[in-house]
Amino acid sequence: MSRQVIINADDFGLSPGVNQGIIQAYQTGGITSTSMMVNMPGFDHALSLARSLPDLGIGLHFNLTYGRPVSDPAIVPSLVNPDGAFHQGQCGLIRDFTDIAKELDAQWNVLAQASLSPTHLDSHQLLHQNDPIIFQIMAEKAVRENIPLRRSQVRHASPEMPVPRMTDTILLDTYGDHEGLQRLLQHLSKLPDGITEIVCHPGYVDDALREISNWLDIREHELAVFVDQEIPRTIQTLGIVPISYRAVMDTMEEPCELPPIQMTSPFKPVEKRRPRHVRQRLLKRQRLAKVHRLSKKRRTLRRSSSTRKRV
Repeated sequence: MSRQVIINADDFGLSPGVNQGIIQAYQTGGITSTSMMVNMPGFDHALSLARSLPDLGIGLHFNLTYGRPVSDPAIVPSLVNPDGAFHQGQCGLIRDFTDIAKELDAQWNVLAQASLSPTHLDSHQLLHQNDPIIFQIMAEKAVRENIPLRRSQVRHASPEMPVPRMTDTILLDTYGDHEGLQRLLQHLSKLPDGITEIVCHPGYVDDALREISNWLDIREHELAVFVDQEIPRTIQTLGIVPISYRAVMDTMEEPCELPPIQMTSPFKPVEKRRPRHVRQRLLKRQRLAKVHRLSKKRRTLRRSSSTRKRV
């Protein structure tokens, strides 16, 4: 079995500087694929670059944490703050199933209206890996559109859930330190059989990026890694086949017919676990209530027995 690698640069469309870095890494052979954010300041710039590079595989980088939704914020209220921007924090956040599905369709349609066919689906800040509801919605979308979904390191699948095509392996790492290139080359040397996706975030820092993200210098450090000619040389020397998600699409079967998505959440929100001292008080109250019920029942039985004896 051959070894194939997809090196995917996330955040295409985030800012013009990020776009330029991703394209530079692609043209030097350091990446083979990218995924696009459609609601960010660099989207139009990324779209013009994409049209000039038809061989570059581009997926949809589904985003629920940066900027504003493509949908009208009023119809996706669980996704946004009062000002209409996405919630940035994840702690204790419960997104509505219906709102997620609407926004995913809206972001997909932006690319469709631009005549750009996504090669795959993935998500910003590992949304579909961290949230089983988002995973299910994206899995269903991938099956409907007959495209691959980025592999999750967390198993969310259930017997009722559609199973989209994925790579065999995914490598999530960062390459912004002085050992980044050597670590990447080690990953390549130990690549398993099958298709592996390596995720990265190269780019140049510009003013637009500074206003959006605090992930800054690491992007330029990763860019220095992924434009290094040692990457394509090592891939060739090791006999690894560099591919994009288009190659994964070519191995997929015919589209799967699914019933319409039910716009109600199949998941019940998980209740937060109470502190230990609160749980202990509740258990004590439950035990006392049980003792009280039993005592009351015994007194009732004794009174009933005494009545029968007098009669």
